[in-house]
Amino acid sequence: MKKFMIIYIFFLLGSFVSTKCLAQDVAWIEGCVYEDGNQNGIQDKGEKGISGIAISNGDTVLLADKQGHFRIRLSKGNSIFPILPNNWTLLSNQIVNSGFYYWNSHGDTETQQINFGLNKKKVNKHFSINAIGDVQVGNSQELDYASRSLWPELLQADSSSFNIFLGDLVNNNLNLFPAIKQMMELLPVQSWTVIGNHDRDADSIRINQTFSYNTAFGSATYAFNEGNVHFIVLNNVYGKGTRSYVGKISDSQLRFVSNDLKLVPKNAQIVLCMHIPLVHTTNSSALIEILEGRGNVLALTGHMHQVERNFLHGQDVCVHELVTGASCGFWWVGEKDWEGIPSALMQCGTPRNYFVFDFTEKDYSFRYKGIGMDASRQMNIWIAGIDSTDVYIDELRNKHQGEMLVTVYGASDSTIVRCRLDNGEWLLCEKKEELDVNVARVRSWNQLKIYPTRFNRRNPFRRQFSPQIWGLQLPKECCEGVHLIAVEASDQWGFKASGERCFYYQR
Repeated sequence: MKKFMIIYIFFLLGSFVSTKCLAQDVAWIEGCVYEDGNQNGIQDKGEKGISGIAISNGDTVLLADKQGHFRIRLSKGNSIFPILPNNWTLLSNQIVNSGFYYWNSHGDTETQQINFGLNKKKVNKHFSINAIGDVQVGNSQELDYASRSLWPELLQADSSSFNIFLGDLVNNNLNLFPAIKQMMELLPVQSWTVIGNHDRDADSIRINQTFSYNTAFGSATYAFNEGNVHFIVLNNVYGKGTRSYVGKISDSQLRFVSNDLKLVPKNAQIVLCMHIPLVHTTNSSALIEILEGRGNVLALTGHMHQVERNFLHGQDVCVHELVTGASCGFWWVGEKDWEGIPSALMQCGTPRNYFVFDFTEKDYSFRYKGIGMDASRQMNIWIAGIDSTDVYIDELRNKHQGEMLVTVYGASDSTIVRCRLDNGEWLLCEKKEELDVNVARVRSWNQLKIYPTRFNRRNPFRRQFSPQIWGLQLPKECCEGVHLIAVEASDQWGFKASGERCFYYQR
């Protein structure tokens, strides 16, 4: 009997400890969503609550009551956030998701009041966004490269409604979060951010860190509305140990998507935003299943440091994925230009870039924007037998004179590319498995020890075909002299591009 009592006491103590730990790891958060008339972030007297705003902890989704009040459970290391309708925003936060509440996993909390002050905004039926992949700065020098190349373009007042940064804001150096956050806050439109594998706290063991993604940017999982588009942002960087990771969507996030979509009208466009492409996400099929019946869904991702497009299918759903490339290109390497900024050409032959999306009530279109390049530069057109240095490049020296190769920035297998010479008839180009011409050239200069020159870093190109190459043999009747070639590319997924080149042909 005495032995039984001892065991029972230990059982009760264990239960007490477990309950206490649970209480420390989970808390009830109460709050109010209200109209912040003076934009001071405090619910002042007379500032009324807003009814019916969806509130989530990244798993559960509920609606605020008539007075804007809500009560929701939150566990350590997670966030709560309002799912902003298309006519409300957190105007006090230039990086919107940084205004969400994050419970620091190193701190304690009890039931407390967390309020969200929203501001009315115009409903934009037609709007544009900048989709920006991998800025990925690892030190102050690379932060300077970004500030002198990408930022001057984003600082220009334009028609874009917001920017979305698709992960890898930094390259493991989380101490750069405050600086890059301050740079984002200087932009003329609001921004949203996505977490990347190099933004994870787990990678901070490489460098002594004092900051984390969530403390800087609020939440890595959330949703919001703009016009007739519902954006869902997910963290699909699934940690395996301290440094390793895999593309995966957690069970709680899958529940979040399912719960969230119950409140989204069937006619709304859905845009998924995450870092690792869905085609490299191990349980993407589980997400596709939740999206069944949603028709055409757009996914915006980064991570690969090249531009590519993928298509994933389910029952009554097709996810069109654009891997947006990287604004840092190939990790800020390669020969520097006249301003001292590395060219960082990507493996697919695409210069450092972002994409601009134009949304209407029912559809969208998109276009490539090369950083530091005119908006009309949508492709590279090369013609064999003109550049005298081509004879030194293995992939180019044996091309027939007059063979044309076009790298179309952002094209896919479903893209139709055609060209015409001197305003003649349009000719259909053929999809090619080739290295991009400029990639082939840099590889050759690397092998010949011409590159890298002093004070530059080698661009580590592999012999990997670009998914964006089309080709055509120009007509044999093309006579000697100056000619104009025009190229057009388009597909059913909202992609259009065009380019022209004049050249001197000598037989």
